[in-house]
Parts: sequence; C-alpha cells; structure tokens
Amino acid sequence: MIKKIAIVPYVTYGRLAQAGHDGHLNPFKKKRSAALKENLEAALSAEKWDMEVIIDVNHGDLPGLKREGVDLFVIPEDIAVYVDYDKINKKECFQISHDEYENGTVNRIIEYIRTL
Repeated sequence: MIKKIAIVPYVTYGRLAQAGHDGHLNPFKKKRSAALKENLEAALSAEKWDMEVIIDVNHGDLPGLKREGVDLFVIPEDIAVYVDYDKINKKECFQISHDEYENGTVNRIIEYIRTL
C-alpha cells in the first residue's frame, strides 16, 4: 500500500535558484515539479486515495527518502540515469517522460498505482 510519493525534480542551477530545468525565468510561474505535485494530489483525491505527495529536496537521495517513508518515486526520464537505484526496489520507481513532466500529466502515474 502506497502512503507517500516523492517527485524527484530536475536539478536547478544553484541553491534556491528560480531558473533551471525545474523552474522558469518567470518567477510568478510555478515550478514544473510543483505543478506536477498539484495535479497528482488532485488525481489522488479524485480516486479517494489517501497518499501524501512530496517533492524531493535531497537531490536524488532515494535511500534517504526511503528511510523517511516514501513508497513510490516519480522520476523524469531525463534524470533517471543519474539516480542511484542500488538500494531501491525497481517497482518503487516510476519514470515519466519529458513531456509528462513539462505538462504535469499524471494519467500514467495513476494507472501504475492501480496496478500495484
């Protein structure tokens, strides 16, 4: 049973930077990971599933997040090659495409959760 989901965002340029792969040059626009989180929370709520969604601030430390109780990792395919999977079960990791991350699309994530 999944209780906690972590979104592993693209790394931004420098600490607390607004611009980068996850952010936008427009400071009034939400980060891509924040938009994805909101869409995922709305979809989970529509399904009446009680799951917490967080955004990884540990920069891909999956074992650390696992110790914090994360049951499912949502990882954009562009950074999946940089993530250390050694101590994590592959079924606990879900890769989303570049377009899904950019657009905040969560349909495949919901379908994956249904199969677990």
